[in-house]
Amino acid sequence: MKFNLALSLHAANDEKRNHIMPINEHNTLDVLAEALDYFYSKTGTRVTFEYIVFNGFNDEIQDAKELEAFCRRVKAKVNLIEYNPIDGGEFLNAHEDKIEIFKNYLESQELL
Repeated sequence: MKFNLALSLHAANDEKRNHIMPINEHNTLDVLAEALDYFYSKTGTRVTFEYIVFNGFNDEIQDAKELEAFCRRVKAKVNLIEYNPIDGGEFLNAHEDKIEIFKNYLESQELL
């Protein structure tokens, strides 16, 4: 049976990912990459990273380049997701111009 795997990533460096996903402290991006490489070797299917672009957290071109590098490492593509802020939450949705630059970079790398 063939299926697709989507994984919430939201940051492609361990420092930022530790902040939003504490499990990353024990299951780093290196560990994740090994597991996803194994998945790809068995299925031949690229994983899809679900990625929310948060204002002032992971919305810079450097973040997009880190995401690109990680996608190349594990043979993945990206699905950008709009963030719906919650009352009292730490994050806000990134500004439209930042999202557009981020998206355009990923498109230029054929990752969307």
